[in-house]
Amino acid sequence: MNTWHRIILHCSDSTWGSAAEIRKWHVEGNGWADIGYQYVILNGQVKPDYYLACCNGSVEIGRTIDGDRNVETGESGAHAYGYNGTSLGVCLIGKEEFTSEQLGATLNLVRDLQQKFEIDTDDVIGHYEINAAKSCPNVDMVYLRGILKKVK
Repeated sequence: MNTWHRIILHCSDSTWGSAAEIRKWHVEGNGWADIGYQYVILNGQVKPDYYLACCNGSVEIGRTIDGDRNVETGESGAHAYGYNGTSLGVCLIGKEEFTSEQLGATLNLVRDLQQKFEIDTDDVIGHYEINAAKSCPNVDMVYLRGILKKVK
């Protein structure tokens, strides 16, 4: 049985959204069984013309996992080809700019996931690091890993 070995960060490549919206894009637009990511971090822009400050930095559950180390049927994401069965997908809503609240929430979530699933900081990667055709999450992963190593 597979276990969680990595955390892969992504961005939505949209200026607005939520887990529900991405689920709709993935299920209706791509024909997938569910949203590809296990977690989505909001920027407050939940619809094109609708900003909710209280949602800025909120973490939403995407594809549900039961919380143990084992990857079971239905828990595997659809976010990084070849890595879905052993990695957790975290998506930040945005293209190239993210709010400080989102980045803080990302660090907190990643640290929690690392502790819960015993994932090494070197195994927290950006999608672009395993797929050269991607720029996602448009975050400097070397810098982010450096912060994670300092704040354990």
